[in-house]
Amino acid sequence: MNRKHIGSNVMETIREWEKDPAFKKAVEEHIEKAKLAKMLREIRENEHLTQAQLATKAHVTQSVIARIETGSSRTLPRLDLFNSILHAVGYETLIVARKRGRTVQVALSA
Repeated sequence: MNRKHIGSNVMETIREWEKDPAFKKAVEEHIEKAKLAKMLREIRENEHLTQAQLATKAHVTQSVIARIETGSSRTLPRLDLFNSILHAVGYETLIVARKRGRTVQVALSA
């Protein structure tokens, strides 16, 4: 019986998926959600807050904080929501755009 190593089939499948624009977009969005999740969790922990305490300060439910921190929502968190959560604990949200050595940034208000 001739058996192929399962890893070879998986890698071939991934290479095919990488050619699909929808797959690439989904992977990129997953990575962005993970970055935002990590940022929010680190900020919350640095402020010595539970999810419930942060939610109270930000006037959202604890489940909103949990969904962002775990990346379990289907989409990225809305910018205004993320900004208001950060602002509730004294953080300023900056958007930075860079192109060939040129940087433009704007601070969002709450």
